[in-house]
Amino acid sequence: MIQSKINPEVEENFLKFSKESQKLDRKSAKIDIKNIANHIAGFANADGGILVIGIKDDGTLEGFENYENKDNEILSNLSNFLKTVPEIKSEKLNILNSNGKEDFILLLFVETSYNSLIRNVRDEVYLRRGDSTIKLNDDEIQILKVDRPELSYENQLVLESSISDIDEEMVNIYINKIGAADKDFLDVLRAKGFLKKAKNGNEYLTNAGVILFAKDPSVIFPCTRIRVVKYEGTYAKTGENLNTIKDESFRMPLYKAILSAQNFIRTQLRDFNHLTSEGIFEKVPEYPEFAWIEGLTNAGIHRNYAMQGEHIKIFIFDDRMEIRSPGKLAGLVTLENMKNVRYARNPKISETMAQLGLVKELNEGVSRIYEEMERFFLESPKYEITQGDILKLTLKNNYIMRDTRETETLRKNDGINEIWEHLSPLQKDVIQYISNKGAVNTNDLINYTNRSKPTVLKILKDFENMHLIEWIGTNEYDPKKKYRLK
Repeated sequence: MIQSKINPEVEENFLKFSKESQKLDRKSAKIDIKNIANHIAGFANADGGILVIGIKDDGTLEGFENYENKDNEILSNLSNFLKTVPEIKSEKLNILNSNGKEDFILLLFVETSYNSLIRNVRDEVYLRRGDSTIKLNDDEIQILKVDRPELSYENQLVLESSISDIDEEMVNIYINKIGAADKDFLDVLRAKGFLKKAKNGNEYLTNAGVILFAKDPSVIFPCTRIRVVKYEGTYAKTGENLNTIKDESFRMPLYKAILSAQNFIRTQLRDFNHLTSEGIFEKVPEYPEFAWIEGLTNAGIHRNYAMQGEHIKIFIFDDRMEIRSPGKLAGLVTLENMKNVRYARNPKISETMAQLGLVKELNEGVSRIYEEMERFFLESPKYEITQGDILKLTLKNNYIMRDTRETETLRKNDGINEIWEHLSPLQKDVIQYISNKGAVNTNDLINYTNRSKPTVLKILKDFENMHLIEWIGTNEYDPKKKYRLK
């Protein structure tokens, strides 16, 4: 079996059949060394990646049969074409080529150049973008030069950290995902550059190591928490009119924080009844799940962690969700081209999240957010840079239209219609929630309304007295008892 020792995930099927992407390119062995050098520079100036030489674009194992000693020429002559050669690990894998003869292919694992742009001897700068390597113009080069300090941020040592800060459960999740479960977890962190030795001989986590693997990164970097706030109404109020329903913060390794925030947000979103063209009612979520999950995940991966004064915030209003991520768009990404252009401010974090399965390598996330919102007949998502260099994504729902339709549907029930105008806003909200969910228990309503158990029980008792609801269960004292509209 063909398999890399440097990265066990790189095996025969991966090499032959994976689509070329931001981090993978295949080239025939006939390619000239000058072009190889430009592709290496492109990877180094972006997120790093794997350049496979000896496999054609269609996956044919060509090998080096007709290009004797070219592998050595490539490795020894890169400095003739690049002003600075980035960090590269090379590996030969033995194969049977397409002619059935023993041969090999050459893998070049190119690391991101964190401190400087890699230029060729003609002073040109290339960048990997999607499945292509492009030459940049002077303005684009200047933009990338400015972003270089942000890239190096991930690798800086955190002298306040120690091995005792590491969340072993999180590391075990990671090493299982990358096929390194048989390795010592500290050795894996060292090999991946998340745990490094300082000049004083002690080992410390890097910034990326803290964000990804510390038990509580916010102890060292308070800005790393993810905060979710749900409001009653369509804007935030303060003081005596404070309208916060829920306010939760997630302080844990980034992967866990994103998943925990996802699970919490799900509990705060509503389902709506939608009448299909076949005349059947079906449940429709408030937002397409992919849209808000991708927005949240992108915020965690691509935010500017060097901005210590701000953290990720998700605000849930009746009519919209706002996902706020510290930092302007990185590199060559703009509000106009962000559907199609990818650039990782935090390449190590981005790669790790991809290995953990939270993000795909292909640049399809933002464009699919637009597609999903359109599929749900909702307004297009809105991205904007707000004061303080915050990237804000706004997703709007059909709250006003749906609220009107739900009220009209509920008031077709004569019992509800008679007393509707006499119900409080909270009572109306509870009635709509029960209608949307079909049946709910006491805990559902406590979590949804953020009211105490006695308050919720009183509302339910009042509804029973009004003959609006009935309970479902083995008996009146059944702990699993649920309530539904009559």
